[in-house]
Amino acid sequence: MQELYSRLQNRLALQPWKPALGAGLAIALVASLKQLGLFPYLIATLGASATLVWMVPNSPLARPRAVIGGSMISATIGIGVLTMLSPTPWAIGLAVGFAIFAMVLLDVLHAPAGALPLVIAISHPEPISFLVTLAASTVLLVLLGRLYVRLTEPKAGLKPDV
Repeated sequence: MQELYSRLQNRLALQPWKPALGAGLAIALVASLKQLGLFPYLIATLGASATLVWMVPNSPLARPRAVIGGSMISATIGIGVLTMLSPTPWAIGLAVGFAIFAMVLLDVLHAPAGALPLVIAISHPEPISFLVTLAASTVLLVLLGRLYVRLTEPKAGLKPDV
């Protein structure tokens, strides 16, 4: 029982509610922009991206170029492959595989972005408006996440984005 109490104390000391609240507010902002008609899509992978940006901001998967670049590369490949081929299971798998390969090759691996070809296959979005919405949403998440880290951890800050 003492060990469980000790583990709970350590977890509470991390205060995960602060970044979780920040991530939730950022997603609420993006969802509000969709509701106001400023964004035509609310993209499911943004929830996972927000988790990385707020909870592990110094992770390679949460770097701005990974979040933005990985998402854009993956979505572009997903749209391209699924436009050229009908969205069969093999085409969807091919799109995901190509997207992961390209993200690794370009050093912009962002795990949530690997799901974007699936999102595209399921939702059949209009390509340009989807890409513009994705770009604006990921840039907004990254900017808000960086601002949060700078305001709440001024001494620790962020490691340089290499």
